[in-house]
Amino acid sequence: MRNCYSDYSWNFLAASPSFDGPFFEESVVLVVEDGEDGSFGVIVNKPTGKTLGEIDGTFIGTKLENVEVFDGGPMSRENVSLAICYDNGKDEGAFSFGISPKKAIEIFEKNADAKLAAYAGYAGWAANQLKGEIGEGTWVVSNADVNIIFDSPAADMWRRVVLRECPEFSGLVPPKSAPSLN
Repeated sequence: MRNCYSDYSWNFLAASPSFDGPFFEESVVLVVEDGEDGSFGVIVNKPTGKTLGEIDGTFIGTKLENVEVFDGGPMSRENVSLAICYDNGKDEGAFSFGISPKKAIEIFEKNADAKLAAYAGYAGWAANQLKGEIGEGTWVVSNADVNIIFDSPAADMWRRVVLRECPEFSGLVPPKSAPSLN
């Protein structure tokens, strides 16, 4: 018998409205890889208020200097991953995650409309941990639409993803700490 692993790679995980935790509350995670050995992704809706140039002086004077940095997760926060969305002339748009700064600059030079984001850190799960959390209702799973990452205000992203999958939550009142989403 063949062992098949159904994974959540390239999906969004939106923290359940009942989730109460110091780090993932109202988070939207892009799952980059989910496999039998574990999973990892980046939180895409928690801006740090800093740019690449502010966190790393090597970006000053480059086309990447003013790229917004998001808090990608609690693990390896000193490491920054880049994601880019651009028109490659073949598809509706191309999306790449984990590209090098050099490649990002090359894409920008060829496509002025390219959209880039940077993520400091990542979220990770041990083998079967993510599946268990989803089974417990910790996360709402949604097909990833990378346009949401680049075209929605970070403060609106969580509500947008949750309501797309669970419209019955439309009457929920956001926590007092959350900005108004109306």
